[in-house]
Amino acid sequence: MFLKTAALSLISLSLLTAIPAAGADPQARPELHPLYDKTLADVDRLLMEVRLDAADSLIGIYIERHPEHPAGYFFRAASLSWRIFLRPRDTDLGPLRNEFERSIKDCRRVAERASKRRESEFEGLLYLGAIYGQEALLALIDHKYLVMAPLAKQAWNYIGQTLVMDPRYYDSYFGKGMYQYFIAILPKPIQLLAEVYGFESDREQGLANIRLAAERGLYSQEAAGVMLMNIYSIIEQPDDYVEDLARKLYARFPDNPLVHWRYGDILLRRLKYDQAAPLFEAVAKRIGANAPYYRNQLFSEFSMAYRLGVCYRMSGNSDQALARFDYVIAGRDVFPDWVVPGSWLAKGEILIGRRDYGRARQCLQQVLELDDYQDFHERAEKLLEEIGQQK
Repeated sequence: MFLKTAALSLISLSLLTAIPAAGADPQARPELHPLYDKTLADVDRLLMEVRLDAADSLIGIYIERHPEHPAGYFFRAASLSWRIFLRPRDTDLGPLRNEFERSIKDCRRVAERASKRRESEFEGLLYLGAIYGQEALLALIDHKYLVMAPLAKQAWNYIGQTLVMDPRYYDSYFGKGMYQYFIAILPKPIQLLAEVYGFESDREQGLANIRLAAERGLYSQEAAGVMLMNIYSIIEQPDDYVEDLARKLYARFPDNPLVHWRYGDILLRRLKYDQAAPLFEAVAKRIGANAPYYRNQLFSEFSMAYRLGVCYRMSGNSDQALARFDYVIAGRDVFPDWVVPGSWLAKGEILIGRRDYGRARQCLQQVLELDDYQDFHERAEKLLEEIGQQK
């Protein structure tokens, strides 16, 4: 259940970050592809900095100057996808969703025209692949999984065509790698359905292709890097490469909540609790201060409190850990839901260490009364059995 949930959430994030242009310093690349455009690079930099209003203004100027180029319309959709995923939970999705859908249709219409002109065929196919990915995102938002599959297949086909036309356009490997990887980790029935649609499933090759885009992509370096941060903070075990990548992205984009949050998660998974805790403290502080885009539907003050509780507990400060777990337990409208049973379980484990078996038993029983997540119920039952004979 966890892997499926994680995979679906990361597919959403992958579509969010699948932007075929980037703001990395062009001087760092020895060979610029003919498609490089400084204005689009500036737009992407603004998106990564989560300066969405400034990005939208520049996108509007680009579309006015290049009304028959699909890039501007795609970036408008990309900016809206950032707003959709970073919106507060109580925000009405309707207006954003409608605007997102209009931008998708605009991009596809212009990209289809571009793909039929010899001089712009590659760009047309490139943005058709990108925008079909965004359409798949719209279907995912609406939980229309059977609608999403053929849209994703269209994106896959266009990615394949661009790689045949220009195998050294490394940004295309980002899209290919994401499909290869995520299909490989989804439950077997979904994998079989994907194979019927003609997708390729390869976990290791998928990761390798995403890394290739992160290292050599002209336009997708940062987006591919963020995707690797997402993958290695939840599913794969992060290594020195990923930690260094996350550190550099955080240094470059310290106000991007996704980068900020996931860098902490990578340090947490690498057991570097003393380094992770200050990052989570900073995220929690920004959420409390209503910093732009930090109060969103992806994470909350409660998920940060839980992470801090884990950091403090593993660093030997059980009092601070208990304070964080109690904060989660006492909260109202807590999300994500799993942090509540997780906090009860962690509190019970701390109390067992203190030989406070009566209170620990109460905590573990609370875990069993809540929905299961990962192996929480199994762990709680095992601990209850272990302390069953304790007074």
